[in-house]
Amino acid sequence: MDLVIENGKVVIPGVGVVQANIGIENGKIVEIARITGNADQKVDAGGKYVIPGVIDPHIHLGIFAPFEKECEFETKSALAGGVTTVGCFYGGPDSYKEVFDQVVKTAESYIYTDIFFHLVIGTDQQIEEMEQYARDLGVTSFKFYMCGIPGIIEPVNDGFLLKAFRKIADMGYPAIGCVHAENAALVDLALEELRKAKENGTLEDWAESHPNYAEEEAVTRISFIAGLAGARLYVVHLSTKEGVMAAEMAKSKYDNIFVETTSPYLSITKFDDIGLMGLMVPPFRENESVEALWDCVRRGIIDSFGTDNVSMTREVKNAEQGMWNTMPGYPFLGTHLPVLLHEGFHRRNIELTALVEKATRDPARIFGLYPNKGTIAVGSDADLVIVDLDKERKVNHEELHSYSDFSLLDGRILKGWPVMTIKSGEIAVEDNQVLVKKGNGKYLRRNLRE
Repeated sequence: MDLVIENGKVVIPGVGVVQANIGIENGKIVEIARITGNADQKVDAGGKYVIPGVIDPHIHLGIFAPFEKECEFETKSALAGGVTTVGCFYGGPDSYKEVFDQVVKTAESYIYTDIFFHLVIGTDQQIEEMEQYARDLGVTSFKFYMCGIPGIIEPVNDGFLLKAFRKIADMGYPAIGCVHAENAALVDLALEELRKAKENGTLEDWAESHPNYAEEEAVTRISFIAGLAGARLYVVHLSTKEGVMAAEMAKSKYDNIFVETTSPYLSITKFDDIGLMGLMVPPFRENESVEALWDCVRRGIIDSFGTDNVSMTREVKNAEQGMWNTMPGYPFLGTHLPVLLHEGFHRRNIELTALVEKATRDPARIFGLYPNKGTIAVGSDADLVIVDLDKERKVNHEELHSYSDFSLLDGRILKGWPVMTIKSGEIAVEDNQVLVKKGNGKYLRRNLRE
């Protein structure tokens, strides 16, 4: 074998924690056993936990910096943080048929992780071409904005959504609609009222621009539309107590509804001392929403974790120029797994296996990547992370490999860090030192199941 990982506590989703060695050959797991054979290289895990490579299904690349630059730096940050696969949202007003191959070619020249894409659907032409995107481009997940981003993307209406979700239902597994669920009219009204009331404002004030009830209503409505169409639905970045309660109710009525929250929404509130550097859409919320999200992680209502990573510099963030001039977004890939371990396992006693399943197996299943990704099994890709649950480290953005010159967690001590990332059977990161070169990752095509 090429590589053997010895003496690890292996976290196998759906099975539990087992004491075993892992044998790897040609980038695949070939053996899980008490005793493994000879290998060119051996790693002693020293009783630490070995988990599948983390999948972050929700990132953005190329918004505030060139696409290739963000492919390089942000996937490098991801890899050092134990994330081995990312799902990237890509959008534009035109057909994707002519441009997508170049997007993939560029990504594969720069990325450190594997990558799959979700295409933003905003026109009738794009709806008509969705099945071609799946069969020809290998993209089976599609993004819809019930509430847009002013100046960046327009929202779509309910008729458009029903038409698109009927198409998704006809396509079958793993076709799925990913939805930013906020009521656009309610958000517009809240923004109008806030502008009149606040010439400038704080992070707490910003939360009023996207009220909790706007998320609650939209989750209920899109669940009804997806249920009416009989299509699979993935609600992205839930941030509120009201929204996740609406999702729980929807799951009791309709099949094939999956819910994501993000590690930022699980670890930061609108009261945190980070100022407008934390401005985001949706905004950070109150403590009650953070705890409600964690409760729904514990009870299995939330299915997966993303970051909604939108990297940028302080200059682009522009927080010094006030609330109405600050750009939404922040880097978070490098701290995604440590936040889940610190806030979930250590602070709230969430079972490690449950956290790992929602960070690996469950997004792999939702997006049609399983069992190549998301588990530790013979035949699966050898993407593995050795985690030291007791390792404490103070966050310093300069050590996170991102091009961003800040982290919202700068100075915060997190407990539970990856100490080694193995990507495609190769030791890619050890003690935060990246040992592989850019272009190490690949594009993951997905196919419709007949």
